[in-house]
Amino acid sequence: MTAEKADEIMAEYLLKGGKMLSKSCKKCGFPLFEYKGETICVVCPIEPETAESASAAPDMPVKHAAPAAPQVSHDSLSGAVEQTLIALCDRIRNEPRPDECLCLMQAVKTGAEALAILRHR
Repeated sequence: MTAEKADEIMAEYLLKGGKMLSKSCKKCGFPLFEYKGETICVVCPIEPETAESASAAPDMPVKHAAPAAPQVSHDSLSGAVEQTLIALCDRIRNEPRPDECLCLMQAVKTGAEALAILRHR
């Protein structure tokens, strides 16, 4: 999976009200999310869509799944995205691995783009 595709998926979960955590997935290295009360990797389940991968993880988040969470105001969502961006920036400052820094910086870029969209609504 490309980093750009992973960024799109993570941005979508931020917009759905997911919270990006400071922990990374041990399998793919992307940040974990808290979504619907669970800590999950939103990137790992979105592999090249084959019948095998679709049947292997039916309960995992799917990119086009409608959020079941109650509607969230733009202000509270903007605040959550801002807090996540701050946490990511703090994490980047202390991250010794260049590849992880790049991943986190891409997540910050995606989050900033999502925040800009929220502010222009």
